[in-house]
Amino acid sequence: MLDASLAAAAARALHPYLPEAAGLTQAEVQDALTAPPDPAMGDLAFPCFKLAKALRKGPPQISADLAARVTAGLAAEPGIIVRATAAGPYVNLHLDLGLAAAQVLLPLVHGDFHAGHNAPRATGTRVMVEYSQPNTHKAFHVGHLRNLCLGDALVRLLRADGDEVVAANYLGDVGAHIAKCLWWYLDHLGAPEPPLEHRGEWLGEIYSAASNHLDLWDEQAQAGDAGAAATLAAAKARTTQLLQQLEARDPDLLQVWSRTRQWSLDDFAEIYAWLGVEFDRVFYESEVDEPGLRLVDEYLQKGVFVLSQDAIGVVNEEVKHMPFFMLRKRDGTGLYATKDLALARLKFEEYRIDRSIYVVDVRQSDHFRHVFLTLKKMGFAQAERCQHVPYEMVELPDGPMATRKGNIILFRSLRQQMVAHLRREYLDVFKEEGWSEAEIAATADALAISAIKYGMLARDVNQKIVFDMSAWLKLEGNTGPYLEYTHARARSILGKCAEEGKTLDPEVDVQSTAALAEPSERALVLALDRLPATVHAAAQHLRPSLLCTYLFELAQAFNHFVACCPVKPSEGAQLQARLLLVTATADSLRHLLGLLGIPAVRRM
Repeated sequence: MLDASLAAAAARALHPYLPEAAGLTQAEVQDALTAPPDPAMGDLAFPCFKLAKALRKGPPQISADLAARVTAGLAAEPGIIVRATAAGPYVNLHLDLGLAAAQVLLPLVHGDFHAGHNAPRATGTRVMVEYSQPNTHKAFHVGHLRNLCLGDALVRLLRADGDEVVAANYLGDVGAHIAKCLWWYLDHLGAPEPPLEHRGEWLGEIYSAASNHLDLWDEQAQAGDAGAAATLAAAKARTTQLLQQLEARDPDLLQVWSRTRQWSLDDFAEIYAWLGVEFDRVFYESEVDEPGLRLVDEYLQKGVFVLSQDAIGVVNEEVKHMPFFMLRKRDGTGLYATKDLALARLKFEEYRIDRSIYVVDVRQSDHFRHVFLTLKKMGFAQAERCQHVPYEMVELPDGPMATRKGNIILFRSLRQQMVAHLRREYLDVFKEEGWSEAEIAATADALAISAIKYGMLARDVNQKIVFDMSAWLKLEGNTGPYLEYTHARARSILGKCAEEGKTLDPEVDVQSTAALAEPSERALVLALDRLPATVHAAAQHLRPSLLCTYLFELAQAFNHFVACCPVKPSEGAQLQARLLLVTATADSLRHLLGLLGIPAVRRM
């Protein structure tokens, strides 16, 4: 099926030629249309297999008869289909390129990226997308970026598809990792003053030091070191004490927690601002921990939750390998699940959302299955429209990353390395051409962002990503900078034409597009025709990778067109048609990059 405006037009033209006995509607004809394996065979193909039973003929015979009927009809009444040829069980359709180009390109240059698809539309659905979810007191690193880029792209795609979207973050600002960090900061470092900048990153180093020492003492204790065993026991006792004090809201410790927590929040805010990510609501674990414990009591009284060996939970038989979902431990403390249920209720009550999407790595799949089943048993109608978007992890060439072990690439380091590489290899030379320092810096930032976001989004969520900075920064191949280069190239062509007084006539119409005749022009028009359907599919399936694949194919089609069809030397109708093609492509690239959260540079 080809869900595209040209397929719809071709279906309207083809449908009257089908025998009534075929019993197909126009929509069913469009659903059946497909792309031929070789562009030389035609622009669209209609398979005749489903007609065999109704017409009592073999598909090749039906194809030959139908092609003959269409050919005879076109002689009397020309339209968007100019030729129909039989090829075995298929009827290959060749479209009038001028009519096709006018139908596809004119809406694009007027900012209508949904032509023929009844969108954007107000769906009436309020969706919350929860993503990013970093922990305070830990450093933000490359591994966090897949979640952030994926969630931000989903927010943008769903909004483009007509949903009312609430972008939400859920920060882990309580828990055992906080106690570990504060233990090392207070007891071993003596609560020193932090550096003037990047305090959250510095706090993450403290957390890693604490974790590494605990792991070392544990290894030594297991090897029979009595001194290490005593040290480990004392450390565990102290971190437990700190955790209990935090949960009891001890005023002195709470002041330290609040101060250090803000260091992380400040770092996160700087990262989000640089990446162009904004949230409508930020939730904190600290605001749902106590409500979570009250919720457990409430639903225990209602008989939804049960006691089991002094713990409280719910039995979800649907999760056969682990049916008991614990919500409060024997010692009375809650778990992540406890807070997730309280958070869900807060989302439903505060925002009246119809659909809730959780962007969390694949390791939490069973957890969220339990959460959604439990919410349903608690009586929340929205539970049916809660959805977990799992994704595989980001790894380094030598294996997985772990904050506690310190084998990570910190975000600040990544940003600095990327920007420095881009300036050194591509951009600093433009100082000689009159570029300002501000433009070079802004372009380096935009290209680094494109490398990061496209690198994180181009692979499907069910595939692991092996982070490779040098490969992601290349200007050729399937990369963000290549797409940026293609957009800048299109803008450059338009700029150079304008210098010679060759600009797009705002009244350009089908008389001009009739001048298009080259195969590369046809291929680019057909590629642009797929834009609205691709955006819709990426939003519906929650798969930004679909849009990435399309963007790369569109860029390839455009660069092939430019190589085959020089624009500036053209004149008359051909010039206007080619300027229309370039303008439509440039505007489409800018729009689609924006849906991935990537700023499009105008020159490189």
